[in-house]
Amino acid sequence: MVRLLIFCWLLAFLVGPARSAAAAVQPLHLDERAAIPAWPAVSLLADPGHTLGVDAVLARRGDFRVPLGTPSNLGRVDATVWLRIPVHVPGTTSVRRVLEIGYPALNHIDVFVVRGAQVLQRHRLGNDLPFAARPLPSRSHAVALLLDPGGHDLLLRVRSSSSMVVPVTLRTLENFTAHEAGVQLLQGLLIGLALCMLVYSLAHWLSLRDRIFLQYALLVGGNVVFLVSYFGLGPQYLWRDWPQLSQQIAPLAVLVAVAAAAAFLRGSLDTRALSRSGDLALRGIGWAALASLLMAPLGLAAYPLLQTLATVLGLASTAVALPLLVLHVRRGERVAVYMLAGWACYVTGAVVMAALLRGFIEPTLPAQHFYAFSALAEMSTWMLVLGLRVQSLHRSADRARVESEALRTLAHTDALTGLPNRRSLEAELATALPQAGRKQLLAVYLLDLDGFKAVNDQHGHDAGDALLAAAADRLRRELRHSDSVARLGGDEFVVLARGLGGEADAWALGRKLVAAFEAPFVVQGVRCQVGLTVGFALAPDDGGDAVALLRRADAAMYAGKQAGKGTVRRADAPLLEAAAA
Repeated sequence: MVRLLIFCWLLAFLVGPARSAAAAVQPLHLDERAAIPAWPAVSLLADPGHTLGVDAVLARRGDFRVPLGTPSNLGRVDATVWLRIPVHVPGTTSVRRVLEIGYPALNHIDVFVVRGAQVLQRHRLGNDLPFAARPLPSRSHAVALLLDPGGHDLLLRVRSSSSMVVPVTLRTLENFTAHEAGVQLLQGLLIGLALCMLVYSLAHWLSLRDRIFLQYALLVGGNVVFLVSYFGLGPQYLWRDWPQLSQQIAPLAVLVAVAAAAAFLRGSLDTRALSRSGDLALRGIGWAALASLLMAPLGLAAYPLLQTLATVLGLASTAVALPLLVLHVRRGERVAVYMLAGWACYVTGAVVMAALLRGFIEPTLPAQHFYAFSALAEMSTWMLVLGLRVQSLHRSADRARVESEALRTLAHTDALTGLPNRRSLEAELATALPQAGRKQLLAVYLLDLDGFKAVNDQHGHDAGDALLAAAADRLRRELRHSDSVARLGGDEFVVLARGLGGEADAWALGRKLVAAFEAPFVVQGVRCQVGLTVGFALAPDDGGDAVALLRRADAAMYAGKQAGKGTVRRADAPLLEAAAA
């Protein structure tokens, strides 16, 4: 797994390296080149309030800044972003160029052609328009511009619920037509192959009445719908008059694929026989994905939340399934090797896609299509071994059960204290965070022992280890049945408390934990006195991201240490700033 992750990140950097610096912006010269990338001439202005009009932006030309980081990719941005592209048309003849933004998932784009303080042209693009209202009938966002000789400014106002990926290119009409035809040919081949797999699996389901083929068909179908939406083919050919589908259908399709994949894995790996906890986890992931599907039509979730749910549940299913699959590979089963190869393709593609959506990869043509190739490779590999895989896993279920339990214990349990480790904590947070609400708060406590180092230095590491085990037992006794405690490492622990009615309950539990450590410990016949400093954060009030909540709790704990130890602190912005400093 370590080698796989290293490979994925190396691949991400190879697909599109990020810029670490930027030179001064120079105007684009519209020479004889058929396709001219615009990003080298781009400067940016953020509009967090979504209020700036073109006249106000023209008055603030001096506020535009050269973007650093990944070319053509700003990642997740909540603000409206203005792009300024100075262009120069040489000679005495007007030229016609197609301005193309090659990322179909953008919602709202306004294009202004400006000379001096005068707006010469205005155009509206984006997938929130009906297809018939687009300036050019294309999959990507494009508009034909007639530019007079001399200097101009192209101003683009971009707002999107998806990632702010803005690969802008100025093309000749001939080049644009040829480029679009080539891209759609590639996408048609990819989706056509996936549809063949879909028909194949449905035919086998109808003939064999084996539901594992139906689950595989739903997995393939979800991926096909996602690719159709992501590539912009859906708005172009399928839901031309319903642009609102483009705002929801991509993450919903992924959730369908996640639910189907969880069911497929339960059947093909026989998780009920191999691992009761793994089976329950995959079942829970499947039901969570189906429940998330209902949130969109009920108006309970916008695009960013659906995208996050799809990502979290997809990664959770991978984390649960991969240890079981690796177990069979170690036994030398050829079918398992093929399935693991399929998973490796998927994980690689998912890492590249996540890096692209987060702004770490330049949105080149290979980068934008990498996930499609990886998903196709995964589906092809699974289709080839589907029948043999079911038979072989049934034969080896008994022996795999014992080994999978041992592997799961090693992967998710701290050997010293018997508590869940960091990996198990991350999985539990991924499950608990979507369930947190205003009346069902999730408290994340970070606990650090006060005076542990002195005990360790005075009485030795054996005594220190025994003290950590005793501290873990005391924490277990102080918690409710629904709460959980994990060890991060050293003398740091994390407590998760679900279903709290309000902030007062969180404070009360924190004080209870501190008070529990007022009594001394007796380890190896030695009386030891250690205290506890606690920092905590609440979800969803302090955020819905696991990493951010742990960082906030750590900052609060650190502030408590600075204030004299033996305290309970809740995370807030000043604490975070102090910790960063």
